Amino acid sequence: MADDKKSGSGEGEVTRVINPATDTLKIDLELAKATDPVLILIRGGLQGRKFSLQGDKRFIMGRDKGIEIQVDDANVSRQHAQITRQGDTVFIEDMGSRNGTFVNDENIGTERRELGKEDMIKLGSTVLKYLPAGQLETLYHINLTNAAYMDKLTGLYNRKYISEVLEVEFKRARALHSPLAVVMFDIDNFKKINDSCGHDGGDHVLQELGKQVKASGLRERDLVGRYGGEEFMIVLSNSGAEDGMELAERVRKRIDQHEFIYDDKRVIVTVSMGVAEFKPGMVDYKDLYRASDKALYASKHAGKNRVTLAE
Repeated sequence: MADDKKSGSGEGEVTRVINPATDTLKIDLELAKATDPVLILIRGGLQGRKFSLQGDKRFIMGRDKGIEIQVDDANVSRQHAQITRQGDTVFIEDMGSRNGTFVNDENIGTERRELGKEDMIKLGSTVLKYLPAGQLETLYHINLTNAAYMDKLTGLYNRKYISEVLEVEFKRARALHSPLAVVMFDIDNFKKINDSCGHDGGDHVLQELGKQVKASGLRERDLVGRYGGEEFMIVLSNSGAEDGMELAERVRKRIDQHEFIYDDKRVIVTVSMGVAEFKPGMVDYKDLYRASDKALYASKHAGKNRVTLAE
């Protein structure tokens, strides 16, 4: 619910209604403007680690201790490449490494290459993504527990945030040719639950389901959100169809076996699930969503309370 903030007193008193969604976004945009260019570790080491390119200077990348951007990768030279920042422009060049420096899968050789938004830099087996200064996505990795990105009822991420996660992970999978899976599921016969238990009973089921999903053995990098009324999405980075099917079946079974109790009565709750994995022909994250959603409805038509893998 929006909060009312009053200023002044008596006549002319102004009431400002705060919209948590839009105001938080404005705050994030302001915060993003103040951020320096960054490199985000995508593959190798601690994923999500950020290297801030602060100030107009040179940043050495490699295995040597004490350098600005140190990576723990045996396939990376001690001083492999260097990043140079000149105002808002950032360049990368190889330093005579034995395995070369790649930008978007292209070996840059001896070229001094200007970096653009979301360029993927590969050193050995390590991949980093470049984001210029002032990018909202730079805040992505520190917003995971921000209340504005959470669905209050279920305790899961909200639709806006889980959609952003899918879009970011899709771009990464496409650029790095890495696996990505999505699980879509919704509650079977939810309208009947609302009709028999009332909306308070339906809310109770949604709240309890959120707890059960989070207790289903998700990995730290598996993110789950409430996509709509009784529909949910799980994004599994660096995972293919097999991992997606395994997780989906684990979630389905846990919900099927859990006793949902409302008003001292058991409520029968099951879910239908669809799993899809990233395929080379997909050009947009919505393609992956549509494939998993189609598989979900195949589960519905096949009798519900089951998992279906997209073709």
